[in-house]
Amino acid sequence: PPGIDFCAPHGSLQSCLLFAMVGTLVAVGGEVVDKVQVKTALVSVYDKTGLKELGEFLAAQKVHVLSTGGTAAKLREYGCTVQDVADYTGSPEILDGRVKTLHPKVHGGLLAARGVEKHEKEMVEHGIMPIDLVIVNLYPFREAVAKGGDFAHCIENIDIGGPCMIRASAKNNASVTICSSPSQYGKMMEQVRENGGSTTWAFRKNMAAAAYALTAAYDSSVSQWMATQVTEPPSTKTVAFEVERPLKYGCNPHQLPAGLCAVNGGRLPFEVLAGVPGYINLLDAVNAWQLVYELAKGTGKPAAASFKHVSPAGAAISVPLSETEIEVYEVKGKPLSEVATAYVRARNADPMCSFGDFVAISHKVDVATANILKIEVSDGIIAPGFEPEALEILKAKKGGKFIVLQADNDFEFPEM
Repeated sequence: PPGIDFCAPHGSLQSCLLFAMVGTLVAVGGEVVDKVQVKTALVSVYDKTGLKELGEFLAAQKVHVLSTGGTAAKLREYGCTVQDVADYTGSPEILDGRVKTLHPKVHGGLLAARGVEKHEKEMVEHGIMPIDLVIVNLYPFREAVAKGGDFAHCIENIDIGGPCMIRASAKNNASVTICSSPSQYGKMMEQVRENGGSTTWAFRKNMAAAAYALTAAYDSSVSQWMATQVTEPPSTKTVAFEVERPLKYGCNPHQLPAGLCAVNGGRLPFEVLAGVPGYINLLDAVNAWQLVYELAKGTGKPAAASFKHVSPAGAAISVPLSETEIEVYEVKGKPLSEVATAYVRARNADPMCSFGDFVAISHKVDVATANILKIEVSDGIIAPGFEPEALEILKAKKGGKFIVLQADNDFEFPEM
């Protein structure tokens, strides 16, 4: 065909034609059984969270466990029948633990297509045991970087065997269930109990998708860090987003689904205490918060800001109101703390533009401020803290739809 050149110095023209036309591997095939009984599990975890409950569950289900090192010792304590991976493979752990599970008898048990005669025969020939459940989590690479580890330390915390087992298990989701986080143990155990000791294909596919997302994010972290350690960074850049919570919508109501994401495991600069924020709400909140934070830091006084569509409608610090201002701003007879005064000034800098705004306050919100804010048309507030009574007042605003965000005072925003 036009645009395709064929050259077969090391093979037939027919093989080159086949590659040019197909270019991808052909499916191996095999049986896809909805329910696969969990008879054998491979458990190799760095993070031992939830291991006791998991071990007791596997013991109760009479699951044969393959494991390594400290994980194997713990699982024996919890009543599991455990076979060391080294005994199963006939190969010891070597190179300071860098090579434990990288072995055909492990990966053959993960990747064999069940129901395919050739695969079944090779498994018997090589003494390979089919593995139904894999429970793996990874070395704490991000934590090593965050703690300022040197190059060698961070390199040592790059997991190799873990991602290999996770990806292999996820690929063979027709037969294998992969648990890649302690947070998944509960639903895995529930799944097995509800299905008479088995897992369903729908469940296995869901777990496989989560596993691939995990390894992609992990590799993204390694790639980004490695790019900072070399003189010629690669041209390909990867970023992993972790959805922290759904958003009401994106820029406009028709833009769904929308989510609030952390980048590469980073923490968010606030916590949502009430309401469901939208995208513009968060832009207003983050920008307004940075403004009042700097104002308070520079002046030593409580500060407030009113933002609408990512623009300040008003900003102020706490300066006592004159009698005339009290009258004009319609707060006569109302308690006015320093924080409340800052808010009143910010809101009334341009009250028309502040209609339906997002509020930021640099100090803890007190009852006096909450009582003034509760009668105003406003979408939400961000502040570093709230008095208990003030928080309840704000949570009740707009029938519970008023957005309340608690800012992290210690969060450092990245350089722009």
